[in-house]
Amino acid sequence: MLYALLALIIIYLAVNLGLRWWTTYSLKRHATVLTSEAFESQSRGEQIIDLRDPADFKAKHVLGARNIQLQLLLQNPAAIRKDKPVFFVDANNQGAASITRKLAKQGYPQMFVLKGGMSTYTGKTK
Repeated sequence: MLYALLALIIIYLAVNLGLRWWTTYSLKRHATVLTSEAFESQSRGEQIIDLRDPADFKAKHVLGARNIQLQLLLQNPAAIRKDKPVFFVDANNQGAASITRKLAKQGYPQMFVLKGGMSTYTGKTK
């Protein structure tokens, strides 16, 4: 019984670490990950897409951001312009990893992601 529990804990930790590694690897491969300060200064006047659900977006979001849920954007990537840099915000960067992988395959050249998600953002919000 104890060995089974220990095995489950080890499996859980391995999967969790693997997922974190994959998210980080994918982001670095397809987008530039920016600190809060860099994100705020570089995203001014650009496309800022918040991938979180509408309730979280309404509670607090980066000033100038549009809310397009991840699933909707995965179905219709044409909702954002290819000719302008795209700055993504989400809760934990997993959604940003998914969408940057897809958009990179479709030729979106300039993508940026807020490191750590919205909880790390210290810039202007609405």
